[in-house]
Amino acid sequence: LNTTMAYVPKPRPGEMPIDEFKKIAAAIPADVLVVDVRTQDEANAGMIKGAKVLPDEELLDRLIEIPKDKQIVTYCNSGVQAEMAYHKLKEKGYKVKFLNANVVFDGKGNYTVEKP
Repeated sequence: LNTTMAYVPKPRPGEMPIDEFKKIAAAIPADVLVVDVRTQDEANAGMIKGAKVLPDEELLDRLIEIPKDKQIVTYCNSGVQAEMAYHKLKEKGYKVKFLNANVVFDGKGNYTVEKP
């Protein structure tokens, strides 16, 4: 009997599938707010069109800018800050998901999303 085990990482609570994120990012629906939780400097070097820049460390001071009636999707360069932001927003009662992936910008407005 030969069985091969394939390790499939279990999605973390609140994690959004990459394909779903790409669809949303390509044409952000009216009922979704994509939040870039990196610093303004990082966002200036490239960000997803239509996303709102709200650095993770400023999030709790700027909750007034985040609508409660929308699905919130957070992203950063690696998924680490996005996940921290997810927990903060979840605690405050937001409908939120985060992207657990590397988002790489080329400086020309294009980006790739890859699993770390």
